Amino acid sequence: MRKNAIKNGQSHTNEPVDSMDNTKKEADVLIIGAGWAGLSAAITLVEQGKRVYLIESAKQTGGRAREVKIKNIMFDNGTHIMIGAYTETLQLIQKVCSSSTPYIEKDGLERQSLALNYKKHRHPEINLPPIPLPAPFNIIGSFLLAKGLSLKDKVCILTLGIKIKLNLIKLPADLSLYTFLKRQKQTENVIKNIWEPLCLAIMNTPIDAASSEIFLHVLKEAFFNSKKSSDLLFFKTTLSEIFPIPAEKYIKKHNGHILLGQKALSIKKQGSLYNVTTSSLQILTKHIIIATPPPAASKLLETINNQTATNSLINNLNQFHYQTICSIYLQYPQNLQHQRIMQGFLDTVSQWMFDKNIQNQPGWISIIISSNGPHLKMDNPTLIQTIIKELSLFYPHWPAPIDAFVIREKRATFTASVNINRIRPANKTTLKNIWLAGDYTNTLYPATLEGAVRSGLKCAQQILSEQ
Repeated sequence: MRKNAIKNGQSHTNEPVDSMDNTKKEADVLIIGAGWAGLSAAITLVEQGKRVYLIESAKQTGGRAREVKIKNIMFDNGTHIMIGAYTETLQLIQKVCSSSTPYIEKDGLERQSLALNYKKHRHPEINLPPIPLPAPFNIIGSFLLAKGLSLKDKVCILTLGIKIKLNLIKLPADLSLYTFLKRQKQTENVIKNIWEPLCLAIMNTPIDAASSEIFLHVLKEAFFNSKKSSDLLFFKTTLSEIFPIPAEKYIKKHNGHILLGQKALSIKKQGSLYNVTTSSLQILTKHIIIATPPPAASKLLETINNQTATNSLINNLNQFHYQTICSIYLQYPQNLQHQRIMQGFLDTVSQWMFDKNIQNQPGWISIIISSNGPHLKMDNPTLIQTIIKELSLFYPHWPAPIDAFVIREKRATFTASVNINRIRPANKTTLKNIWLAGDYTNTLYPATLEGAVRSGLKCAQQILSEQ
């Protein structure tokens, strides 16, 4: 189903794609890859009057975080949420969405104070309520008033939280999050029911492999900066409508060029410039930003005849591993509505459920399963039936779903594993005027929209600073 969905996806900008009549183009900066990192870089550069070409092998922008057309309905390619700490992403959304009409956040995003609820079959719910206090007292209050946790569990969590807030934790070396939590004397109950679900949600990486450095960085950014930093933001529109489509319009309004269905095949040095070829055109450019995932970036770098400068970088890029995200969409009668937008589950194949009413898709819910697990060995019909059976344990009054489909993203994110920060590349490479952008670069974030945006912005700013 995912293959057909992506095949049907199209660019939704009302402006035509640049004509291919002229097969030779010239640019100040060529950006390869129109995901959120590439779009962010392009926005920054066109604002400064740079001649920018943005090429993308797919038929639409947005990378993995985009909409797809299934059963004549536009769905997100997986369910994404943001947190208030995603400051750069939120500012960029505001910029591109306000270029034609005044931007009002609540039109596109539903902001809620942090609250988490987990259902566990034949066990009490674990509920962390929202607390209307400044940070970090909102988080402290949420755990103190949490239901389903023992006093010992709460003391463990709060003790660790205080250490993080006061910067009392020093890691002489990175280590797995599970090992770190055990050393911090977190109970097995807390690790299994609080930290492991958060690890999967934040990093899409198993807790026994996940980097403590990255996890602690996200916790500090989200929970200890301000109350708004820990807010949850849910998309009221599709992913494409909230950023990629407005970004396309913004870039073209500032005289940038976006060429879809154009896969970069090679990069060759031509004097002081680079010549990038696709199946139907050549682009001569001073700077190149490779804003693709590591495997595609590695293949492009191999086409540059400079092994001395590229071997080390290519070696690092080839060391990245990846995690899967499975999204199961279920359609119920339109009057079915869950009491929460987001619901967590424990000890089930299902991990998170999202009510798609918020995106004007009444009756639809999505189940998200992060990382590896037994679900990867199931075919789609078996996985769907497994999910339906699990939901019946918690919602026995729900009718059978009307329809269902699965989207499997096999390389959804890079594995945020121990010591991964040691090989994450900088934006600037050892090759003159060759740059990298993407959530896998050295942002200190895991694979998130914010990581991609920050990488794209930083890359563009570095190019501008060298002019």
